Amino acid sequence: MKTKKKFLTILLTVCLVMAMIPMTVLAADEVQDSDTWDGSVATAFAGGTGAAEDPYQISSGAELAYLASAVNSGESYEDKYFVLTKDIDLNGLSWTPIANSFSDALFGGSDYSMFSGNFDGKGHMISNLTIGTASTPAEGDVFGLFGAADGKISNVNLNHVSINGVAKKVSGYAIGLAGGLAGSESGGIENCHVTELSINMTTPENGNAAAYWIGGLVGAFDGTQGIKECSVSGNINEASGKGSIGGLIGELGEASEISYSRADVSLDVEANARGGADVGGFIGKGNGNKNEETVIKNCYATGNVTGGSYIGGFAGSLWGLNIKNCYATGNVTQAVASMASFVGTDASAGYGYGSVKNCYSTGSVIGTVAYRYAFAMQDATERSEITNCYFADSNLEVKNAHEAAVAKSLTEMTTEDFTAVLNADDKNNGWTFVEGRTPICGAEPADYSAVDAALESIPSDLTVYTDESVEGLNVATTSVVRGRVIARQSEVDEMAKAIEEAIAALEYKDADYSKVEEAIEKANGLNKEDYKDFTKVEEAINAVVRGKNIKEQAEVDEMAKAIEDAIAALEKKPAQAGSKTDQNTKTNTKTNTKTNTKTNTKTNPKADSSGIPKTGDHENAGLMLAMLYLSGAVIAGSVVIWKKKKYRA
Repeated sequence: MKTKKKFLTILLTVCLVMAMIPMTVLAADEVQDSDTWDGSVATAFAGGTGAAEDPYQISSGAELAYLASAVNSGESYEDKYFVLTKDIDLNGLSWTPIANSFSDALFGGSDYSMFSGNFDGKGHMISNLTIGTASTPAEGDVFGLFGAADGKISNVNLNHVSINGVAKKVSGYAIGLAGGLAGSESGGIENCHVTELSINMTTPENGNAAAYWIGGLVGAFDGTQGIKECSVSGNINEASGKGSIGGLIGELGEASEISYSRADVSLDVEANARGGADVGGFIGKGNGNKNEETVIKNCYATGNVTGGSYIGGFAGSLWGLNIKNCYATGNVTQAVASMASFVGTDASAGYGYGSVKNCYSTGSVIGTVAYRYAFAMQDATERSEITNCYFADSNLEVKNAHEAAVAKSLTEMTTEDFTAVLNADDKNNGWTFVEGRTPICGAEPADYSAVDAALESIPSDLTVYTDESVEGLNVATTSVVRGRVIARQSEVDEMAKAIEEAIAALEYKDADYSKVEEAIEKANGLNKEDYKDFTKVEEAINAVVRGKNIKEQAEVDEMAKAIEDAIAALEKKPAQAGSKTDQNTKTNTKTNTKTNTKTNTKTNPKADSSGIPKTGDHENAGLMLAMLYLSGAVIAGSVVIWKKKKYRA
């Protein structure tokens, strides 16, 4: 018995302790929104088959490293699909790009790696990507999250990207393509953003820059799908003064297009007269031709540009580029050959091609180099076409006689009239007037405040709502796409509206009426004719209101209680004289009395004169009951004494 009592005490204590542990603590490890990489490499992806409808799922740094390992071993994943399912912190550990060898492809060889799949980041963040260090830069021909890719990359956010690299020397040439997202890409980039970027690159000594392209997003892009709605912020430093270097992209290939993108990148490039670096706040240079136009539209750059050979606030060189509806606000300083607030040098004689239309610049041209221009380099050869373009009048002193751009004061540039001039009677150009600033081109970030407010207003407890209505809300919230530009503000507003409508459409679950039903069933099982007054029960039942929801459960429980209380308060009717029950009682009493009297008289003729009551004498029933109770007590006492003796034995 003591052992059993002790066991029960321990069990009860454990149960009490478990009950006191908060459930949120137990569930904390079940839901994680991010993963921190420990440098390991997984052996498989988290899920999926790679099909468009069932993409490979990447949920950790180890799985991302597994993708890099597989591609660098020769697997291209052509036409396969990938999605990120969590934010990933690469933890500042050394990263090997996905497809980390590309130089042989530039020389017509086949010994290179390429990612040919489609990668959708789903808006997740990859942070602390690190390649090389300041003291030990990495040597390679491609640098970035991806080295070389020809599949589409979309909805990827990168934060705190650090690249310290040295271009690879191949057959005497320096090969180096670097970008926060990718070194080289030709499959399309959409809605990808890089923040807190730091790129520090150089070339090996005595290496001619054959393919040396550096950009905040991508080093070189050559693809018809283009780059859409992307952005970069940070800084780029180049120590050899070579190559094509731009805030967003180093070099853009023929028939390619960039739209609604922006760069806020400070560029500092070695001012090397022999290097020939083309440096621009947005792009280094283009590589298109008249038959396959290379276009940049509705984009802008805000970073300062320092050093290099040919530098501009927006583009270093206009080689093979059509630029329209764009602007630059950064200052340009210390070029070796030529510089201007928008384009550093025009198209080469060999290309004879390049145009800028409906654009403006506000930055200053600072330095003593002989070839300085207010807006863009233009000379008597007229290799470039500049139409409806404007620059800040502070640069009038360096305006060349051949320049077509027009000077405007900053005050004039902040008027509605100036916005109308840029649109040139065509609102499709995308220029919008904003009070107190120069016109915006549509690449500025959209305002998500309404979306954030809608998300904040989602009820904290969704368990009280029907599954169908909660699913509708989930669809609305998961349909939110971050990173949109202001040109698509109406779509962002629709996202907020969809969430608000889904919240308004939430339906409470029905209240539980089971206790009410049980109480009614109990009442229906009673015969109201047996009770003095059954009306209170009927009133309680009639007072039941159907259709209550789970938030009104207390009211429903009160309905059930009212019925139960009314039943408990019922009083039975007393037996009435003359009723069948009363008559049966009297008949049975007479019959039993007569029968018992006759029987007792025959059995014991002297009973009438004795002091012992007769068995049929109902007037002595109390005495008989007393005797029965006494007998029961004696028996019970005997049993107790017997048990005690038994246990003592």
